[in-house]
Amino acid sequence: MRTAGIFALHIEPETAATPARASIALSGTVPDHRGVLHVTPGCMTLDDLEGYINALQDELDVVRAEARRVFVGSVGHA
Repeated sequence: MRTAGIFALHIEPETAATPARASIALSGTVPDHRGVLHVTPGCMTLDDLEGYINALQDELDVVRAEARRVFVGSVGHA
């Protein structure tokens, strides 16, 4: 599993029976007492929340780039 901040790219290599697969997992998150997984701290202002949303998008962009490398690298290796 490759980790980029809160998100992790989980890669399952291809086998004789299945193609390679990838998924995005949450890394290092712990459910609260109600079972909710929070990906940001509690924000008191819209600016704070938007800042966290932008940071999460940046992390997802890193995961997307890594996934692109994985899938492009596996093309033709079946």
